[in-house]
Amino acid sequence: MNLKNKVVIVTGSSKGLGLVVTKQLLSEGAFVIGFSRNQTSIADPNFTGYRLDVGDEDAVVKTFSQVIEKYKTIDIIINNAGFGSYDGLEETDSKLMRKMFETNVFGVFYLTKIAVPYMKKAQQGHIINISSIAGIIGIENMSVYNGTKFAIKGMSESLYKELRPHGIKVTCILPGSIKTDFFNDFEGYTASNTMMNPKDVADSIVYCLKSSATFHPINLEIRPFNSL
Repeated sequence: MNLKNKVVIVTGSSKGLGLVVTKQLLSEGAFVIGFSRNQTSIADPNFTGYRLDVGDEDAVVKTFSQVIEKYKTIDIIINNAGFGSYDGLEETDSKLMRKMFETNVFGVFYLTKIAVPYMKKAQQGHIINISSIAGIIGIENMSVYNGTKFAIKGMSESLYKELRPHGIKVTCILPGSIKTDFFNDFEGYTASNTMMNPKDVADSIVYCLKSSATFHPINLEIRPFNSL
């Protein structure tokens, strides 16, 4: 897919991987719409940012309608918004668990559900769901986060089969540790130079989006490469 003039929504666009991939897409000539709780600090005529919680269905529906009113269609969705916590299951507050699922899983569901009819009408589109290595292997003290990321992978596996007949691709990205502020809230953990550079991960996402019509990347597992 040639990304020039394509209409893209990126969730979690204000920081980390979301911010980097937003900038990458803008450099490719796409129109990018950012959904994020915080303001996305990008000054570009092809970027529009909206502040919202993707776990709030009413907010997603209302904001998406504004996007469609302006652009009339949607070509690409990058479901990136999410957060985690480093706690054993018995130490995890149920409210935190619910919020994590609302953001990490229901946020993907709400936006994808409302966007798919427009992609079907166009008989083309690409949905990128950002899961994690935690979506394929269990990690101690991250059971709730694991659950959300396994859910995203499972949804993606089913969805690509549902949407393939309509010319719509679904790709699940499964990255290991990325050097972002994701780890700021994890006691005892800090981002380090042994982790992946977010630009490299963003480049991988753009590669998937630019793949030819006969090429469908379904699951992309990427990890840091070091011997430490």
